[in-house]
Order: sequence, then C-alpha cells, then structure tokens
Amino acid sequence: MVFMSTNYQINHVKFDSKKGLLSDSCQQHLLTYTESRLLTLLLERQNEIVSKEELKTFAWEHTVVTDSSLTKSIAKIRQSLSTYFPNDEIIATVPRVGYRLDLEKTSFSEDKLEHEVETSTVLPSENNVGYQAQKLPFKKSFFIIKRGLLVLSIALLAYSGFNLFRKLPNDYRKFLNNDYSAIDITNNGFTHRIIKPKSFIIPEKIKAILAEKKCNCIFMIDKVGDHYNFSYFNNDTKLGGSLILDEKHLTQELKKIDIEEI
Repeated sequence: MVFMSTNYQINHVKFDSKKGLLSDSCQQHLLTYTESRLLTLLLERQNEIVSKEELKTFAWEHTVVTDSSLTKSIAKIRQSLSTYFPNDEIIATVPRVGYRLDLEKTSFSEDKLEHEVETSTVLPSENNVGYQAQKLPFKKSFFIIKRGLLVLSIALLAYSGFNLFRKLPNDYRKFLNNDYSAIDITNNGFTHRIIKPKSFIIPEKIKAILAEKKCNCIFMIDKVGDHYNFSYFNNDTKLGGSLILDEKHLTQELKKIDIEEI
C-alpha cells in the first residue's frame, strides 16, 4: 500500500496537499481540489512519467473526464508554480503519454517512513542539484482510518444517489430544491426528465441530443465555469453515470453516450 504525505517542500516553496496551498515567505496560491490531487501524484512520482489515465483516475475519482480537462488543470498548476519558479518548466509534457515532474528526488528510509510521527523536514545535501521535494510524513494508522472513512463515505453517497433516482416518484417536482426545476421531454415514445438549476438555460442543441436517446431517462445538468456537470439514469436498466465535460467537447461527448445500452 502506498502512503502519501500531506506536506512537501519544493526548494523554497511549501505545498500543503490537504489544503491545496502553495506558499513561500512572500505569497500564497490556493489550488483547487483537483489541481492539488494532480500535483500530489506528480510529486510522489517525481522524475517519472505519469500517464494521463493515472492522473485522471487519481484526481477525478469515479468520474469520467476528457484529456482537455486534464490539460487545463495542468496549465493552471504550471501558472501557479511559475510565480515561484519563473525560469523553470517544472512539469514536462510527454506527448501522447502524460506528464513528468522534473525535480531532484529525495528519498526516505523505510524505518523513517514507518516510525516517524512528528513532521520533520529532511534538508537537502550540498551536492544536490536543482529543486528537491521533501516529504513530511504522518502517522500511518491515522491515514488508514481516514482513508477507510473516505471509501465508506463514497460508497454510501453512491448508493444513496442510486436509490434517489430509482425511487424518484412520478410527482418528483415537489421534492426538488427551490433552486431547481424539472422539465419533461417526450420523443419517439420515450419520456426524458431533465433536472437543472432554475438559473441555467439548457442550450437547444443539448435538448435535441437528449431527446434522441432511446430510453426513459432522468438527466441532471449544470454548468460551473466552462465545464458541464452531467448525470444520467436509465429507468429501464436502473443504471447510470456522471461526467464532467468541457464546453468545446460537450455535444460530441453527449452523442457518444449509449445510455439506452447502459
């Protein structure tokens, strides 16, 4: 089992992966949860090529995302790091494969990883060249408990979400939050229910794509920034899924989803 640190030191810059915070003596940069997860994995695998699929799986747990979303997140991390290292390209792109964090690697002995409780920085030696990422270990037992609770929480949320869709009554509108609305679309003998925030206007091209799906489905769609959050549930097969799609590839990806076969 791999245990990851919560604190890293990249030369003069500190990175708190739990808070998603990059900082030095002069300034701070706050990363999003996804960006923080990406940087954490790259730090743990520094000087190694990490594939796009590994990064997407680690940063967007249980969610299908496009390479475009990964590229945008990496670009934002680079932008934050460039504030501290303006003359260095720390994250290298490996075309068609993935990314690599180019740092001088600092290693720990097994004993130190196993028994060290208090956070203590391993100082770089005089012979080291470039930047060094130093890890500040924490109690493994606490991590195991925390990880177990996280897995349990995800499982319970997934199960409750499944049952919410499965048990949604015909008069479901009365159960919606006041900030949401629902519309029904009937086409070719199939009825689709679309749930969305009242403030969000669904583009007609999206309605047209969803109307062509050959299933009695429930869709939930929202837009955050330049990304769409899209969930679907097939009432006939009792199966569904969720995706995060960027605006550029939205219609293309929605057309690819074979909801009627799920």
